[in-house]
Amino acid sequence: MPEGGLLAIYAHPDDETLCSGAMAHYAIRGVPVTMVCATRGEVGEIAPGTDATPETLGEHRERELREACTILGVSDVRFLGFRDSGMAGTPENVDPRCLHQAAPERVVEPLVRVIRELRPAVIATWDASGGYGHPDHIAIHHHATAAYRAAADRSQYHGLGSAHRAAALYYSVIPLEEFTQIREELVARGIDLGDPTDGDGPDPLPRVRANCRIDVSGVYDRKRAALRAHRTQLDESGIFGGLPDDLARRLFGAEYFHRADPPLPDGAMLDDLLASLA
Repeated sequence: MPEGGLLAIYAHPDDETLCSGAMAHYAIRGVPVTMVCATRGEVGEIAPGTDATPETLGEHRERELREACTILGVSDVRFLGFRDSGMAGTPENVDPRCLHQAAPERVVEPLVRVIRELRPAVIATWDASGGYGHPDHIAIHHHATAAYRAAADRSQYHGLGSAHRAAALYYSVIPLEEFTQIREELVARGIDLGDPTDGDGPDPLPRVRANCRIDVSGVYDRKRAALRAHRTQLDESGIFGGLPDDLARRLFGAEYFHRADPPLPDGAMLDDLLASLA
């Protein structure tokens, strides 16, 4: 496989929606793109109108992710095989098989192996907030960050290939301000699709500000089609399924990231994950 390109590391099938536009943008230009998914999302909610059951949901979600990635032009999809942890306070969250309970080295080691095999230019994963505090999102943030650093350290993980330092580590950023503005626009139009931020007070989660905004409007149709591939998770009557076309294009036409390493000067804003890597 060619070296360079984008390695996306996320927790569940459909998490890749955060960077699916970037994945398609680069893939159709011949840049290598790989999706690594830590779990199969076995304990996610099941949207109406599908034949998935709690017992078969993981199989459904794996197929859905592979279908979504095919739409995006990404053929290299890998699963780490950990179990979905569910939300904090649920029985699934204490299951010893789940990602949240896994010892760090059990997750970091296979990620180092992938990084050293693929030798990507950039790595993208969840930020420390996990978007909305999901334990698996937070876990994969920490493990992917640790693997990014360990893969570059020749003193660690002997036998997993030669050390490789990716040129940059990015965290996906959920544009809460954009969600809020779209919600206000929906209210002004007399449309109620629920609150996309799921919050009614100050956000206590550890968030970072975007310093990279990618215009993915050119792959908008692919991004929306890939989202619709996640049939067990997508409620067509909800905020993502019911948005008017102009607002959907506004929301899904850009993706936001924070370049965590190497850091950028305050106020800098990139428009390409692969740009300004020096």
